[in-house]
Amino acid sequence: MENERFMQEGIDGKRVLWLIGKKIWFFIGAVFAGAVLGGGIYLLVHLVLASQREYEAVSKIYLHFNCDPEDFNELAYNGYTWNDLMATDPILDYTMEKLPPEVDRETVIKATKAEILSDIRLLTITITADRAELAGQIMEATQAALVRLGETDPLFENIEVYSTTEPKQILWDNRTLRAAVAGAVIALSAALIAAAFYYVMDDSVYVAADVERRYGIPAIGILAEGSGKWTERFDAEFVVNCRYLGRNMERLALVGVDAKADVEKAGKRMSLLLEQSEGAENGCPEKMEIWNGGMPEEDTEAYARLREADGVLVAVRFGGKNGKAMERLLGNLRKQDCKILGAVIVDAKADFLRMYYKR
Repeated sequence: MENERFMQEGIDGKRVLWLIGKKIWFFIGAVFAGAVLGGGIYLLVHLVLASQREYEAVSKIYLHFNCDPEDFNELAYNGYTWNDLMATDPILDYTMEKLPPEVDRETVIKATKAEILSDIRLLTITITADRAELAGQIMEATQAALVRLGETDPLFENIEVYSTTEPKQILWDNRTLRAAVAGAVIALSAALIAAAFYYVMDDSVYVAADVERRYGIPAIGILAEGSGKWTERFDAEFVVNCRYLGRNMERLALVGVDAKADVEKAGKRMSLLLEQSEGAENGCPEKMEIWNGGMPEEDTEAYARLREADGVLVAVRFGGKNGKAMERLLGNLRKQDCKILGAVIVDAKADFLRMYYKR
């Protein structure tokens, strides 16, 4: 029954948000760790594990066509074909003749890129190799092959080299900061999702509604830590609820879910609050006794005494990860025909109560 109530009670967003907010240092740590991990992985991949260095040389080649400008679109050598033409025999064969024998055709083909950026008469050649010397050799051989093409192909008046850059090392784009930010965002998102899931599934008791929705018994009151307006307010609510719900009851037993110390501490405080409150009214006994019923889960003989009590109060610790223990204790109290009056949440955090119940 309690399991069904727990699954059906829904998400208390206000409670979850507050509990997540209390873990701010956890999220700051997650952001820092994610940033370090993201930036570290990026540097590792690009510096430590990166492939060998590459060098690049660029040349501008001017093509003097043997035709009028209006006929350029009809040419076989246009902006869409140059990259393929560089790997064909008329150009590549002559390029290979100018290179050392240890340089093979596949190396030259992979190293060479030809493109027309805007003007069809201006060809851009880019040579990329793993050594600056090799990039320079392939560039010189390619230029010689293109100049020869201009001399032998009737489509050209001639082909001339306009400019050439010396082979330079290709510098990788340093995106360490971007990787660190991405790592921080991913880590924060994962931490938020994990925390939200954890607190949504948390079966701890925090507020009166947790007791009433989940276990179907009244929450007699909340005993908050410390002093102040909110603590006094909840003390007064406990007295009013206990005297009314316990009307015609003189002997109440207090049992604990978490520890005997909770029962002793809460019992003394509850007795003091009841003694300090006004006398009997509306059928409430002037003197209501609360006696220590201990922890029945540890002392099964206590059930016989609890059956003799006019009512049983259950002390459950605030945020104690004790939902299943509470469920088990209530089940046993019912099986033993103990008259359950309700539950009292003990050691509650006043700042949480103030945030949660404040309008």
